[in-house]
Amino acid sequence: MNDKTVIVYLPLKPEMAKANNLPIKLPILVQDMGSVLDLDRIDLDIIIRGLEAQCFLESDDYYESYLIYYYYEAFKRSLNSGNFDESKKFLERAGKIKKDYRYHFYLGLLLREEGKIELSEIELRQAIEMNREFYIGYYELGRLFQLQEEYDEAVSSYVKSVEKSGGQFPLPFVATIDCFISKGDYSAAMEVIDNVNEQFPLYSEILLRKGVILNETQKYSLAEATFSENIGLGEDWKSFYNRSFSRARQGKLFEAYDDLKTAFKISGNSEVLYELAISEKNMGMLEDSLSHCERYYNETLDEKALVLKARILDMMGDYDSAIEATEERYVELKNVLLIHKYLAEGKIKRDLPFEEPLNEFYYRSLQNKIARDGFSDCRLIESGRINIERLTELLTELGIDDLTERISLLSEGLLPGKTREVTLPEVGLFTTLIFEMQFFPSQQEYLSYLMSFLVSGKGKTTAIFKTLLYLERWSLSGLPFTIEAFVDEYIEEIKDLSFDFGLNIARIIEYGGSDIDTFEEEQDVDPEEAVLTIIYSLEKGTISELRTPDCSLNSYITRLSGAGG
Repeated sequence: MNDKTVIVYLPLKPEMAKANNLPIKLPILVQDMGSVLDLDRIDLDIIIRGLEAQCFLESDDYYESYLIYYYYEAFKRSLNSGNFDESKKFLERAGKIKKDYRYHFYLGLLLREEGKIELSEIELRQAIEMNREFYIGYYELGRLFQLQEEYDEAVSSYVKSVEKSGGQFPLPFVATIDCFISKGDYSAAMEVIDNVNEQFPLYSEILLRKGVILNETQKYSLAEATFSENIGLGEDWKSFYNRSFSRARQGKLFEAYDDLKTAFKISGNSEVLYELAISEKNMGMLEDSLSHCERYYNETLDEKALVLKARILDMMGDYDSAIEATEERYVELKNVLLIHKYLAEGKIKRDLPFEEPLNEFYYRSLQNKIARDGFSDCRLIESGRINIERLTELLTELGIDDLTERISLLSEGLLPGKTREVTLPEVGLFTTLIFEMQFFPSQQEYLSYLMSFLVSGKGKTTAIFKTLLYLERWSLSGLPFTIEAFVDEYIEEIKDLSFDFGLNIARIIEYGGSDIDTFEEEQDVDPEEAVLTIIYSLEKGTISELRTPDCSLNSYITRLSGAGG
């Protein structure tokens, strides 16, 4: 300051001064007056310069109290922008005037951001020691504990914050729920949630967490309903994102995909792109899946995208690009891709090692077949990839009216208004096609996604097709079949497509399944029940005795006979 410092006192309306915690007569440096264009929105730095000038000219507790307040406002601005040096300067200026509980509180926040956890705890505790009613101090101390995964201590601080605020401060309620979720104590989290009503200021955040808990506890239908309720309050991208998971686990493939598109449109969050790529892959939309996968990698450099990219390119029949995208350390995947390339060319490559016994024996079996019987083409494969037009012709030839209608709509680029249940003849055709494609493993994978979406649109259908494919591969490997081993190998992938179907497979271990006589007495054979009975018969060693109303499926069962226990 100098002798030529000129201050102008702006008269403020009492309500405006009170709302912004400003003095009725606000000191402003005359050189800043040209920048004060709106009395309701005066720049923070202009306010500070004016108050500093006033306190320099005349020590005054009244103006100093406002200056300290705005030093802390400037401190928070700098801290939130990551400018720790500037934050420290404003903190020191405030401390020179008065070191009350606020000084220790804000110093604790700065130390926490700098990673000085123990010093941060000391300062935060000092703040609440100086002001035992300071509920925000208890909350921030809780956050410090939560960051260190000391959840019990965090909850204790949050409860204290709630008590000191008389229940009027909403953040510790949400934070307490987060702590219980992180601990895996979902019942305690739900107990807090159940005591919060719709008038709660952060009710949307509560609903979001309720939906997450319901997803974690595998109550996907209830989770979907909860996220839908939250979306009704406001289009929060996290609710769309999490609802997509609820829907995918129920086999609602397109609805899940639609939610992911909406979540990305709202948020632009890169993580959504990866899930979108998986969703598109699961519906056979390989080009779109590849595009989103590559975009995700370009934005994040997350190596998991390279594995997904390789698998997509493999199904697209672009084996060289798939191999190129796979890092050397993924030895098993790289060798799988290499052998897919050699098989598609009708070549034998016996020196590729596999760590997984199932891969080792399965691919050895395929190469032995080529050596013994020669390479056989497939009517559905053209230039190394499924001919979609030919596939739709085969499906139409089944003569199933609602399937023909669905195929017709999809061929015109229209999405059918509803999904449909897969029928036994369609399942039989799938088993015939994967047998014809035996030397094109990547196209078998692609068929399980593509044909499922064409005939049904349900994740359960995809799960059924994938299960049938994996059972055939197990049979070809010659390894003994047990349900426990099959579940260990494939159940998570199957549950991702249809949780209930995956659960029904796992339940065979404990509860058994339908015996052959009971199954064959059924007038209307359900494809899901047929697959479950096939699995159970393999376990019991009675697979050769099983018959279904579909001849193609019976041929498939005959091929499985060598895998029985």
